[in-house]
Amino acid sequence: MATLLYPTRGGDTTYRNQDRACDLAKELGADILLLYVGNVHFLDHIAGPVHVEVLQKELDEMAEFLLAVAEERVQKSGVKAKRLIKHGGFREALKETIQEFGVSAVVLGRPAHDTALTTIEYISNIAKSIPAELNIESFVVHEGQIVEHYQPSTTENTE
Repeated sequence: MATLLYPTRGGDTTYRNQDRACDLAKELGADILLLYVGNVHFLDHIAGPVHVEVLQKELDEMAEFLLAVAEERVQKSGVKAKRLIKHGGFREALKETIQEFGVSAVVLGRPAHDTALTTIEYISNIAKSIPAELNIESFVVHEGQIVEHYQPSTTENTE
């Protein structure tokens, strides 16, 4: 069975993108692997006592809850789902997961606007690099619509 990777941070704004990922999974005959990437390494630069392990544990518990909600939504749509939490940088965790689980395609949700966490350009650059580096398709979805689609043979947007 093929595997579609859908990294998510959860929340109301991701529902339409999750629904589109489910539709794509059905089209591709794939299961969905829901990924949450938590990174608390920015705390290494804070002067003062910080309990990084405690904060990471709290973040993981929140991620478990968000992924459980997403998994339930995906399964209700008729698609099998698994969930995974990774730590560290997003791009590195994405590559590692793709290789570890033999992922067939990746769906990235585009933010509505640039935030402190990510930018539209950042997501687009990752989506462009995935086919060339890892030989799989990538999709960028926004408000439930595919806005970018890249295939291994090209880095041109086919949407």
